[in-house]
Amino acid sequence: MLKIKIIFVLSLLISVTACSTREAGKQFAGSTEQRLVTYSINQIAEDFAKEPLEEITNQTIRLQSHFVIQNQVVDYANARIQNQLTETFGTKFVANDQLFDTPTKYTLKLFYTSLGTDRDSAGFSLPIIDLAEPERSTSISILAVDMYHGISECNYVLIDTETNQVLKKGTLKARVKTDNFTTPIFSFPISDID
Repeated sequence: MLKIKIIFVLSLLISVTACSTREAGKQFAGSTEQRLVTYSINQIAEDFAKEPLEEITNQTIRLQSHFVIQNQVVDYANARIQNQLTETFGTKFVANDQLFDTPTKYTLKLFYTSLGTDRDSAGFSLPIIDLAEPERSTSISILAVDMYHGISECNYVLIDTETNQVLKKGTLKARVKTDNFTTPIFSFPISDID
């Protein structure tokens, strides 16, 4: 009888696992994901106001941005940063179709390293494995914390266009999160999007 109890407990421990997973959101389908990524981009834009970029005060500059993919999120980040620089420094920007007609003294290059969301889960979960379609496997949270993060990171370089000299460089990062405590019966928020 003792052997059966030991085997049962070991089987239970194998199937109830503590896990921490991370997955990146592929699309911003829901409002929470959209808010997480845009709030983190907004934070980076606001942080640009604190950067030592006095050279671009009341200047017309060229903005070049780079990311591993080109999509609406990158367009939003560029527009939000341009708006903040205009508010803070009075900076104007040359439109892409005017690059050859309007000479600019400075170029601001943005290298985005992250514009997205992550989902982490930590705690005890019971895995439910779909042998027919393993990618559809899931788990039931026994006692877990689900964490949703919007993460934006950007390296910038300010270049004197005439001399091709790097004048300033920096890195800006922002993480916006919302967390939930989850059980099979109920869940409640630990923190809201902030």
